[in-house]
This record gives sequence, structure tokens and C-alpha cells, in this order.
Amino acid sequence: MPSKSSSIPKDLSPAEWMVMQVIWDSSDADPELTVSEILPEIEKRRDWHVSTLKTTMDRLVAKGYLASRVRGKTCFYRPLVSREQTTKHSVGSFLDMVLGGAFGPLVAYLAERNKLSQKEIEELERMLEKKGKGRKS
Repeated sequence: MPSKSSSIPKDLSPAEWMVMQVIWDSSDADPELTVSEILPEIEKRRDWHVSTLKTTMDRLVAKGYLASRVRGKTCFYRPLVSREQTTKHSVGSFLDMVLGGAFGPLVAYLAERNKLSQKEIEELERMLEKKGKGRKS
């Protein structure tokens, strides 16, 4: 999937996140999707009409998350930004806005709220160790 080289588009609203989640999940099987292909999955989550989905997808095109092209009377959409890029950007924005960029309070919250498995603890330790080695170099 193509990616934005240096910047992620504007932040997503909760409704846009939902649509992008469905698109990312569906685009693994079919890289170009139509509104009518996405609507059944959206309807499982929200009581939306086709026009609401179309408007949301057009906003995602305007924000740079989706590309669209018309073939005949049908508009096809494909993601321009990966789920991973968008998640990293959103988490970073959250950390900056809510926690002043501090990572520790987030880790503490997650550890307290969610019971971390031994595997998750080991993975977190590996990531921290790797990050620590990177700073010493």
C-alpha cells in the first residue's frame, strides 16, 4: 500500500476510524472497494445509510487517507495510509496532547487497567531494552 512519505493526514474522528478499520480489514482481500461493498460491515456497527458512508469516505479522501477513482458510474476507494502509520500517529498525538509527550503514565495506566500476560511483559521489556540500547549508541 502506498504511504505518505513524511506526514500523516489530519486526525480521524471516531466515525472515520470505524470506516478506516473496515477498509483496512477488507482491502487485504480486495485493494479497491466500493461503498456498497463496505456498507454491510458498517451496518453491523452503526445504523447508517449509504449517503452517510459516502460522505464519510469523501471526507477521508479530502483528508488524504483514501484515494478514489471512478470507473463508469462506480467509485472505487483504496487506502493511502496504513493502519500502522495511522495508529502510531494517533498514539503520538494523544501522548503529546494529553500526557505532554510522556510515555510512562500511559504504560502505567495500561499495566494497571489491563492484566498484562507474561508474554506482553516480556515484549515490553524487549522493546524498552532495544530503545535503551539505541540511545547509548
